[in-house]
Amino acid sequence: MVDSSGSPGDPPDLDVLARRVGRVVHLHRTAQGLSLGALARAAGLSTTIVSRIESGHGNPSMETLWRLSRALGVPLGALLAEEETPSVRRIDARSGERMLADSGMTGWLVHAKSAPHRSEAYWCDVPRGTDQASVAHLPGSEEVLLCLSGRLLVGPPGEEQELVPGDAVWFAADVPHRYHALEDSTALSWVLYPPPAGTTT
Repeated sequence: MVDSSGSPGDPPDLDVLARRVGRVVHLHRTAQGLSLGALARAAGLSTTIVSRIESGHGNPSMETLWRLSRALGVPLGALLAEEETPSVRRIDARSGERMLADSGMTGWLVHAKSAPHRSEAYWCDVPRGTDQASVAHLPGSEEVLLCLSGRLLVGPPGEEQELVPGDAVWFAADVPHRYHALEDSTALSWVLYPPPAGTTT
């Protein structure tokens, strides 16, 4: 489920966020000449779900948005970020778009930067016992995760690193990976994407 609370106590403006996500998904799909059915198949979703999201009536989970971003070949933040980015912007704690994972992990978009150097930053709340399995991001993606509080196991299966406050881990994020909370934890995740094909740096 995607939420857009201005702060933890404010009521979410889900309609505005749902319409924005729907508009962006539609623009990326049509720009690539994909039908609703083709995008749904590529994302492993039903055509009905994709149609509802594009119409602004969907309330997609974090997993659904990851599937769509991967199928469209764009970073997740491209589906969530504001259309215009000011030169200076204060980012209050947990004020970005809120994403709820089925595992219980919650993430807030802190920042998303567009091409050619694409990156996204997320504040993450990871309750004790959470075992969040993340699908592979776009080819060439990397992730850096900084543990702010608690204790976490993070990384590709079989290569997870145990983190305590102040520890960080870097890993190639274009393979499946997981976030397992040994205690109630918070973390900052920074995802770095390669430039689009044909872009000079």
